[in-house]
Amino acid sequence: MKLLEKIRCAVDSASVIHNRNISKPNEDRLIVDNERGIYIVLDGITRPHNEYRRHPNESMAGEVGDIFLSECYAYIKEHLDSGNPEEILRAATKSASEKLDEYRTKKSNVKWDFFPATIGIIALLSGSTLHYLCVGDSMGVLVRGNSKILFGKEFALEAVDMLSLSKKERYDHYCNHPENPLSYSVFNGDDFVAETAEYSFLDIHEDDTVFIATDGICNYLKFEKCADIVKQSADEIIASSSTYDAPPYARYADDKTLIKLSF
Repeated sequence: MKLLEKIRCAVDSASVIHNRNISKPNEDRLIVDNERGIYIVLDGITRPHNEYRRHPNESMAGEVGDIFLSECYAYIKEHLDSGNPEEILRAATKSASEKLDEYRTKKSNVKWDFFPATIGIIALLSGSTLHYLCVGDSMGVLVRGNSKILFGKEFALEAVDMLSLSKKERYDHYCNHPENPLSYSVFNGDDFVAETAEYSFLDIHEDDTVFIATDGICNYLKFEKCADIVKQSADEIIASSSTYDAPPYARYADDKTLIKLSF
């Protein structure tokens, strides 16, 4: 099934690191291909802080993000005309997960508290419809007039946070379990995650604005007025979102990555 010609949109994007009082690289990743209508935002699952203190310039989560992003994007580009959007997105994430499994095998001699992973939203604009797959706590927002439609799986990781578990306990008992009621999954090489990732779509109207973001910006996008976030650039949104980097909105700041699509 050949994809329909997409509607026109203007794109703005930005990504910044936040060190959280430790030295670490930016573990967010993004792809913006407006010509083909491919938009990907990823957020690395970080190591314990003591690992960054020992190796401040290294990030296995960043390596996982690079591998997943490269393979997922390449697959979507190559197969745009070979199936329906959901099939393309699922096959792309499966192919990327296979690459991560190869990486995991190569690193099998490394002792992990948990295996590095990535989460995010993979979106494909087909005609006037935005199709997406999501895993983890990245978030999308569609603004239409004075209303917001939230999409993604923002609360999946927050639900696990409420259990006061260590990261190892999270991964041992809740992560990537098919029957887990908290829907806590990550891209780390497990094949079934690509198959069970949440798929949905949004019908886009003229003058809609869509934001796809990592969790470092989610609260700002949720709570600020529609008119304010629509008129701001990606850089301005990231800068303004620092208001929500402290209690009661958040316990800490995080890397911030955003794609803004204006139709």
